[in-house]
Amino acid sequence: MKKIQSNLHYFNISRQNLENFLDNFYIFDEKHPQLQEYIVNAKEVKNILITIKTLQEKKESKEVVEKYFLELSKILNKFSNCSEFGCFINACDSFLNFAKKNIILLEKIAQRYFEKRILNETIPEEWVQAILDSNSSRKKGKCGEKKLLNILAECGFQEVKTWEGFFNEQKCVAKFSKIFSVKNVRKNLNIKMAAKKQNKKLDLIIKINRKIFLCEAKHLNTSGGGQDKQISELIEIISLKEQNNNISYVAFLDGSYSNIILGEAIGGEKLTTQRKEIEKCLLRNSYNFWVNTAGFEALFADLKE
Repeated sequence: MKKIQSNLHYFNISRQNLENFLDNFYIFDEKHPQLQEYIVNAKEVKNILITIKTLQEKKESKEVVEKYFLELSKILNKFSNCSEFGCFINACDSFLNFAKKNIILLEKIAQRYFEKRILNETIPEEWVQAILDSNSSRKKGKCGEKKLLNILAECGFQEVKTWEGFFNEQKCVAKFSKIFSVKNVRKNLNIKMAAKKQNKKLDLIIKINRKIFLCEAKHLNTSGGGQDKQISELIEIISLKEQNNNISYVAFLDGSYSNIILGEAIGGEKLTTQRKEIEKCLLRNSYNFWVNTAGFEALFADLKE
């Protein structure tokens, strides 16, 4: 195994090689495989709404109209989230599954829809796909983890699912899971993992011979309250220290905000504080690492046999 260099070496590699835009691991540009199901359902929802509105305009009996509201309730499902009416339910401070089970609420929302929106038979495919595209960020939860697993596989690390496999392999990686729970990791690796959030799971446990890397991966594109919290979590991770010097913590951050953190542009007080905290933790904990994609690749390329 090649001797790895200082954590500041990989931090500087990260600084010198910022993230590229359009990272394929986070792109979902193909049409949704169930697009037609969404379109069909949107048409069904709209047709029933048109029928209800027409019946009301003709002063049809309440009993007849309510039958169609019951029919509307039945066809509202997961595919209705991308219908215009499904989106309107969200705009009315409600959500689909709740509204469909409450006929009185459903009727009131429909009346608002008739008053506030244009109701016609058109269902453009590109509109439905656009709504699906707008929800693509929800798919990114494990993309960073998958990206790192891919890099590690290229470096010869085999993914294992059991502790037996973990201890038998010289080069391997495991995902935190029920088997690799925080409790089991603490026990089997004889470490504290003393984060403020006691049972905070990380993403990956990477092993090469006796060296163990506990890694947390995050992908951030903008700053703000939620993002600042995630940066604080990463900083806390590299502030952790174990008695065993073979244990290292790795904070991995990609996305455009990683470039802001690692860049040289002058920022506000929050950004300045984040940068100082990262460098301070790296200096205090020489076995821990803060890296982006290039830094992570360099670190584990150096660990190749």
